[in-house]
Amino acid sequence: MVNLKRTREDILSSVQDLIHHQGFQATGLKELFAASGTSSGSFYNYFESKDELAHALIDLQWHQLKTVILEPAKTISDDPIAQVFWMLDRVEEKHLAEPDCAGCFLGNLVVELAKQDDSFKQHLVQVFDGWQAAIAVSLKAGRDQLKSEIDPEALAEQLLVTIEGALLLGRLYAEPSRLKRYFDGARGLLRSSLKS
Repeated sequence: MVNLKRTREDILSSVQDLIHHQGFQATGLKELFAASGTSSGSFYNYFESKDELAHALIDLQWHQLKTVILEPAKTISDDPIAQVFWMLDRVEEKHLAEPDCAGCFLGNLVVELAKQDDSFKQHLVQVFDGWQAAIAVSLKAGRDQLKSEIDPEALAEQLLVTIEGALLLGRLYAEPSRLKRYFDGARGLLRSSLKS
């Protein structure tokens, strides 16, 4: 039976795993209605279109990334470099906990949507710029631990690229041992940037 009292947040929470594993474009509206337990009328009360749902999911994923990983990292240690290692560990842990690594939700949307509509591209650029900036803040705060030739902004970019590459290939191979190796590579990149 369709629950007409579902909230916007309920709908987003109930469809995000389906879209994460199946893909946004491959998921039809009937599947979204079924997964969220809403009628089409109720769904369209909250989202004018499927594209608006995608933008809301981008915001939800960004909010979750900030509240579960990026912001807590600031509180786990006074050492800003330890904060970056902690971020890497938590992202790895999150994806290893999935029974079937579906990759980075946001990265998957880059592949699916960035060329489809400029509004998706701009929205995702904003999110990834924010993620990179959060890493860079800690690296800049720990600059005295970095080798003199290391640019914290460039290192933050390299770390984000490594994370996204790890999650993309993690989705492809679906082997936890590979995902661990990929994240070891990200940690190795950070370690190699530190003074001896």
